[in-house]
Amino acid sequence: MHTRASLERFGAESMIPAGLALALIKETGPLTTGLLLAGRVGASIGAEIGAMRVTEQIDALEAQAVDSFNYLVVTRIIACIVALPLLTTLMNFTGIVGGYIAENAVSGMSFQLYFHRAFSFINFSDYIPPTLKTMVFGFIIGGVSSYLGFNTTGGTAGVGRTSTQSVVISSILLIIVNVVLVRMIFFLFPGSGG
Repeated sequence: MHTRASLERFGAESMIPAGLALALIKETGPLTTGLLLAGRVGASIGAEIGAMRVTEQIDALEAQAVDSFNYLVVTRIIACIVALPLLTTLMNFTGIVGGYIAENAVSGMSFQLYFHRAFSFINFSDYIPPTLKTMVFGFIIGGVSSYLGFNTTGGTAGVGRTSTQSVVISSILLIIVNVVLVRMIFFLFPGSGG
């Protein structure tokens, strides 16, 4: 809806669906999903593992000859790596449908015309690299949160700090790594554009 005002001045309202779809699929969807998961899941992983550390549950697992790293950390990292591309796809789809609802309310554009215009400039190669980069985001969220949780000290106050640090550090790393990955995508897939 914000872009509409700018595009109307140039008579380019017909490009709104394509612009929205490209922006969501290439950048907004993956990064927003990563940041949302860093806030929700990163805090949860950090707090859960941190609470297990301060209550000596991890020590109890190790006393029973259970590899606590594989049991607690690796499984969470793999879950984040698998879940993030799926959630990004859902975020992209939801954003495009939301764009249709807004466009339909403003201009009365039909469902068929909106989706034809939205996907007229998108290739499969536009979808794959940005969605695959979310696997790296999942690794960062799971890895940072698990590491901080595993090294929690200071009782329940330490668990709270760990939860907050998990969100902050994961979010900052996602933004930095996103810049690097976008540059790599430009280099490796010149036609894709990030």
